[in-house]
Amino acid sequence: MSEGMIDRRKFITLGSATAAGMVGLALNPAEARAASEAATRARHSAATWENLVEKSSFNSTTAFTQEWNYGYPWGAYHNGAAKMLSSKVTLSGGVLTLTATRLSQSTEQSPSAPNAPIWWHSGTVHAKEPIVIDDQFPEYDIEGEFRTQTGLGIWPAFWTTGIYPDWPPESDILEYVGDSTNLFNTWTKAAGEDVPADRTEVSGHDPGTWHKYRVWMVKDGDDVVLDYYFDGVYQATHVGEGWAGIPQYLIINLQMGSWASGIDDSDPAWDQQPGPSGNTTFQARNVWFGRTRNY
Repeated sequence: MSEGMIDRRKFITLGSATAAGMVGLALNPAEARAASEAATRARHSAATWENLVEKSSFNSTTAFTQEWNYGYPWGAYHNGAAKMLSSKVTLSGGVLTLTATRLSQSTEQSPSAPNAPIWWHSGTVHAKEPIVIDDQFPEYDIEGEFRTQTGLGIWPAFWTTGIYPDWPPESDILEYVGDSTNLFNTWTKAAGEDVPADRTEVSGHDPGTWHKYRVWMVKDGDDVVLDYYFDGVYQATHVGEGWAGIPQYLIINLQMGSWASGIDDSDPAWDQQPGPSGNTTFQARNVWFGRTRNY
């Protein structure tokens, strides 16, 4: 059990005690919701905890290959202008580095919508162990420290996703889309595919220095409640409607271009994919996730 896990358990215990102490008092809606959520999480705290990815997984190639795969779960392409190659993923001193390199010309298109022309070779990895939030595994805690370049055309992410046709769900724990504002996004089928069901923005920080990003997921009937944290500070609670039981994968990727370039396929600049030349980097360390198990 990590220090972060212990801290979170203390938070749960304090929240539950606070809720108990409020019995008989008039609560405003925000206080009532907070008390209810704290009590719900406290009920889960007796379950057995198990780590699925350790913080040490970036310490060596051997440790990495035990817990991570190169590429997306579905291959080398997604919704940007970068093709993912294992050669663009490096490990050194416990740090994972993804490097995107601008090509001298584009010679292919991504097969994934919106079919951007490929202008970068970059890197992505995904955890081998899927995330399945159900009655047996009702809670997941996911965390990592990251630093990244940001700006026009740069699209790093630390996220979970179901695989089509079981998409959504999707939780964006870290996502910068062409600027320096982090997006905590939660996607559900009920909201459709064009906009997230919930979005919380975090700005005013330097993404180029190390920051900690975290989500805590808890099953609630057919739904999943998600608490997002930035540098250890609670930011928002979202609800993943209908998420329970749907497998998701944890991904770290440095995508480029497409919407991060501020354009779509109707823009005259689409073929050129505006963005940085040379190399762009996205780094991760102390990434881990785990879950409770009910027997």
